[in-house]
Amino acid sequence: MSQPLHNSLRLRLIVGSALGVILAVLLAGLFIGYLYRSHTTDRFQTELDHHLGELVELIDFDPQGRPVVRQPLSDPQFNVGRSGLYWQVSGPRGSVASPSLADDLRLMPAGDEAWHRGRAGEEEVLQRSARIMRGGQTLTVTIASAQHLLEEQVDRFRFDLTLSMTVVGLLLLGGAALLVRFGLTPVRRLGEEVDRLRNGEIERLDPHVPAEFAPVVTRFNALLEGQAQLIARARTESGNLAHNLRTPLALITAEAEQLANAGQTQSAAFLLERCRMMQRQMDYHLARAAAAGTRGAGTRTEVAPLLARIIEAMQRLHADRRIEVVIDLPAGLRLPCDSGDLAEILSNLIDNAFKWARRTIIVTGGDDRITISDDGPGIPVDQRALVTNIGIRLDPATPGTGLGLAATADLLRFYDATLTLDDAAGGGLSITVRF
Repeated sequence: MSQPLHNSLRLRLIVGSALGVILAVLLAGLFIGYLYRSHTTDRFQTELDHHLGELVELIDFDPQGRPVVRQPLSDPQFNVGRSGLYWQVSGPRGSVASPSLADDLRLMPAGDEAWHRGRAGEEEVLQRSARIMRGGQTLTVTIASAQHLLEEQVDRFRFDLTLSMTVVGLLLLGGAALLVRFGLTPVRRLGEEVDRLRNGEIERLDPHVPAEFAPVVTRFNALLEGQAQLIARARTESGNLAHNLRTPLALITAEAEQLANAGQTQSAAFLLERCRMMQRQMDYHLARAAAAGTRGAGTRTEVAPLLARIIEAMQRLHADRRIEVVIDLPAGLRLPCDSGDLAEILSNLIDNAFKWARRTIIVTGGDDRITISDDGPGIPVDQRALVTNIGIRLDPATPGTGLGLAATADLLRFYDATLTLDDAAGGGLSITVRF
């Protein structure tokens, strides 16, 4: 039976794993991105600090006392217009700037030496200024890098990081799915063991299971053991009851026959009729007790061998009828019923078919059902409900006790099975047992 999705352990584990993986990958990506940006910014600032120190060492003055730089800095980007790397030296007698500060671009020095954001025209820069004394003048030396150089490098890393974390996340999700499948393998095997138990292939569950399932399996096997003991005791008590009742009943029947021989026919007939009623009731209730003991035992019985033995016995019993039996059953058909109970059910139904059939009986089955059809006179629709009552016989001239179909119907109720009477395809009665 299919279970609702919200009640699926597999779905819970997969969803939980997926949420955990997504959250872990997302947090890891954010943290790694933050670390990369922090380290990249530190590296940019360190490199600019080196260039700032190099610039200070290269500062000199022309004859008019204006600051000049003796030679270009080591990074050629300072010599390329609008390259993003800039320097500037300002003093009371003039200023000088890197060739990369093309046109009228100028840096706006800050009053402290901390790194801060500034502007070079419309361009946002990360810059730092230092005040030095040189040649009797106070000079402001500024070094800067365009902010987009840092952002472009960080963005490229973020793209690669997103792609990498997506691949890692998918791999983790696949691994989680495999782990869930592997982890639930014992559950699937336990379900297969239960199916084998229901089919009668095994009597107990295999105790060699993971430690988490061991208590459940142990208690379940103990329950099966207790049920088996109850079944055995119930059948023993049923046998003892049958023996204890049949012996006195046989003595009463013998006494009634002696009364009949002595001429007391009226009293003898009364006693014999009551004895037959007691015998029918006893057989009926013993059949119920036997069925109650087997219900839930989880056995399945192969139909074909059992049916062959029953038909052979019925053909001998009804040899004078010369009835043909046609069997059309799927190979290996097994019905969820105890073999003894199934033999009782099929014997009653086939015996009934032999009594009423004219020439042919057809037995078909499949999907936990079996159908027995005959070409006899059939049973009127308004009388079909009566034949499963104890002792009811629609035709007193036909041999029988009126117990067979009633006992069969009651046996089937213990298996949650149904007995359906219908018209046969070629005329007659069709009886279907569906478990």
